[in-house]
Order: sequence, then structure tokens, then C-alpha cells
Amino acid sequence: MRLSLFIIAFSILLISCNDDKDNGNLTVRGSIDGLKVGKVLLQKTVDTSLITIDSVSLDGSGDYSLSATIDEPQLLYLYLDVKDGTQYDDRIAFFAEDTVMTINSSLNNFEKDAVITGSKNQIVLAEFNKNKDKLNEVYTNLMKRSMSLNQEENPSQASIDSLNTEYEKYLKKRILYAVNYATFHKEKAVAPYILLQEGFDANPVLLDSIYKQMPKKIQTSMYGTRLSELIKESKSNL
Repeated sequence: MRLSLFIIAFSILLISCNDDKDNGNLTVRGSIDGLKVGKVLLQKTVDTSLITIDSVSLDGSGDYSLSATIDEPQLLYLYLDVKDGTQYDDRIAFFAEDTVMTINSSLNNFEKDAVITGSKNQIVLAEFNKNKDKLNEVYTNLMKRSMSLNQEENPSQASIDSLNTEYEKYLKKRILYAVNYATFHKEKAVAPYILLQEGFDANPVLLDSIYKQMPKKIQTSMYGTRLSELIKESKSNL
């Protein structure tokens, strides 16, 4: 009898362990204020497509919990799908790690109100994006000036040259900011990702110099490998 009870208890323990394993090494949970009915999806990019790796349907509460298995820190997306006659559907990009992460937000401002905790790489990326917003304002103003010039019948060459000069300054600042920031955080998996997104048109010799300063585990990571491929391709086109 005791042996039977032991076998049953051991079987339950095994099932419990397997359930934990199936849940993956990443948990994303949180609450969406104002959400009563909808669906929250955890997504990742494969090639050029977004695929769903976990999802949960909500009915009566905005609390959710999602899980997945990731091999390394990487960019994932939290997608809100609401079918209530109002188009609130939005997507939050975040840098995930094999840990428990919390993403709290609201229904009305899903992206802007997002508060993300639990990932060191996400902290680095969030700070980068915050400072990049100032450069985005410069870019927006340049685009407005460009549209105004296009609407003129005979814009002066001086105006065109001035705009081109300002754009070149903006481009250099954007690249320099990405390069300096990635160099400072070269030990983080998000560093090569930042260079791929914002420093891709930098001098490949400079990119290669930064890449070689990165730890081996970062060089051989998903984004590190892509950065290496970009550098090789760019060098071949010199």
C-alpha cells in the first residue's frame, strides 16, 4: 500500500515538473487597465513574419500570463487583439530574457502606457529609445521642410543645399549615437541589435572594431551573428 502511494506521489511530481518545463523559461505577465474582453498574444519575428508563440483570451479581467522558451535574449512583441467594435489593436516591442517579466499597460494607450520590468537588456533599450526621440523630432522637422520645398514651384538651390546639409548632420548624429551607445553596452545582447537597427549604414570598419570588442557570447548571439554578416557584406561593397 505504501509502495503504491509512493508511486502515485512520484508520478504526480513528475507531471508537475513536466508542466513547469513546458511553460518555458520566459514568463510575461501583467495587467491591461480597462480591458475586459480581448486576446493578448506573445509574438516573435521569424524571417520577415511575425508568429505567435503563446496567447491567452481574457474575459472579465485585464490580467494575463504568457510563457515561452527562448534560447537567448531577443526582441519579442506583446500584441493586443480586441474585437469590440473599437480599433485598439496595438503591439509593444520589448527585449525579452529567460526570466519573469512584467508588462503593465492600458487599453486606451497600449504602447505609450507600457511599463516593462524584469529585463536588463530592456532597460538599456528603453534608455536608448528615450534619447533617440530627440533625434526623431529632428528627422520629422526635416521631412516637413522637404515636403514644403516639394510644394514650391521653384525652390532655391540654397534651400535645397541647406536641407541636404541638415540631413547629413542628422544622419551622422544618429549613427554616432548608436555606435557610442552600443560600444558602452557591448556586453549586452541588445548592443548588436541596436547597431543593426540604427547603425547599419556606419562605416563597416568602425562596426567591425566595435564587434571585436564584444564578448564571445555576444558575437555568436543571434544579433551578433547578423551584425557580423552585415559587416562582411558592407566591407565587400567598399
